[in-house]
Amino acid sequence: MKPKPQKNLGKFNKKPARAGQKQKPNFKKKQQKSDKKPNKPEIRNMIRKQKAAAAQAEREKIKAEKEARIKAYKKQRLEKTKVISKRTQRGQPLMKDRMQLLLKQIEEMKGRQ
Repeated sequence: MKPKPQKNLGKFNKKPARAGQKQKPNFKKKQQKSDKKPNKPEIRNMIRKQKAAAAQAEREKIKAEKEARIKAYKKQRLEKTKVISKRTQRGQPLMKDRMQLLLKQIEEMKGRQ
């Protein structure tokens, strides 16, 4: 009996190779991205970052406005406290400064209306 010839299985597709032909490797060439277009997850991340930056800028703007209002209020309150806390040599409150403060408040009220 003759010995059975061994099957020559190809490396990549497990089909027997034809006699006399070399098996070509099946390497697919990846297409090069020349224009570097972002894919969908990258686009989502970019949009998310833009929204986050806009929200951060808005928060900083609001915070700066709030600090400015607080600073103005503290300054006004300090002036009022200085006026009210003035005393005479005998320890009596100065009514002249208190009257000026009341007059100023009345003028502000008229200006608002």
